[in-house]
Amino acid sequence: MFEISLLQIIETYSWIIITSIMIFIAAIAKFYQKKFGVRTFYYFYIIPIISFLTAAIHLFSYDTLVSETIELSGMIVSLLASFYLYRIMVGVK
Repeated sequence: MFEISLLQIIETYSWIIITSIMIFIAAIAKFYQKKFGVRTFYYFYIIPIISFLTAAIHLFSYDTLVSETIELSGMIVSLLASFYLYRIMVGVK
């Protein structure tokens, strides 16, 4: 029998919230690139967006190693992209 626990619902909700935050940050990066003419590589945010959505959908499977690997890769890429955007917007070279 397929059983959905409260923990799975909360985890899925949190990954969807994280995905929406990453979409918002990608929009900020695109705006900054258009406004100031500095390359922000906003299209790299599609990698964490897809990986977070995949993690949200993949939580209902039994293979936790694959889902945790997808989550980790999305977090690392989003951390690097956000840190790069931060350094560009603050003016650190």
